Amino acid sequence: MIVIGLTGSVGMGKTQVSNYFKKMKIDVFDSDYQVKLLYEEKNIIKNIKLYFPSAFSNNRINKKTLADIVFKENKKLKLLESLIHENLKTKQKKWIRKKIREKNKIVVFDVPLLYEKDNIKKYDYIIVVSCTKEIQKNRVLKRKNWNLTRLNYTLKKQLDNEIKKNMADIIIKTDRGKKHTLNEVLNIIKTLTDSETKYKPRTMGKVLSYFPI
Repeated sequence: MIVIGLTGSVGMGKTQVSNYFKKMKIDVFDSDYQVKLLYEEKNIIKNIKLYFPSAFSNNRINKKTLADIVFKENKKLKLLESLIHENLKTKQKKWIRKKIREKNKIVVFDVPLLYEKDNIKKYDYIIVVSCTKEIQKNRVLKRKNWNLTRLNYTLKKQLDNEIKKNMADIIIKTDRGKKHTLNEVLNIIKTLTDSETKYKPRTMGKVLSYFPI
């Protein structure tokens, strides 16, 4: 199995790349989506209500209020991350075992803060998605509940894009159009599945050593 880590700063086009992998029948662990599901689990709701009671409205988590709280205070952000992180890792472990049983040759982990929070050794190859700062800004400010203050705060918490690119095995530029992005994904899949290339899969035991139960 070849395990790909997919990452990129906010607004760089990571979701689009992730969707193209899915379109090509490559299974993707979508960290953002899995976190969204975690916010619906009883134990997570209970803990958030305990530590962030003001983030509740009509007995439901108000995501915007919660974001405003943690963005203003780093200690509260770390507390929230601690409530989510271990649960997310458990989901990753279960998912990778399922994909091994299904005999997948390539899987992708879509991880927004891969370099900042994750163990890069888990991945055979890391793809960094990138675009110009101007396009990044335009994309993000079109999102619901986003403004320039939130964007700047988020970027301060993320590793600089140029540093990420220098650390990457593969870079996909998403400011050259959707067709170019799709072709990049297709080329990556072709290269990684070509038996004549240097890209060789790890054994199941080696893969699982980075996802211990």
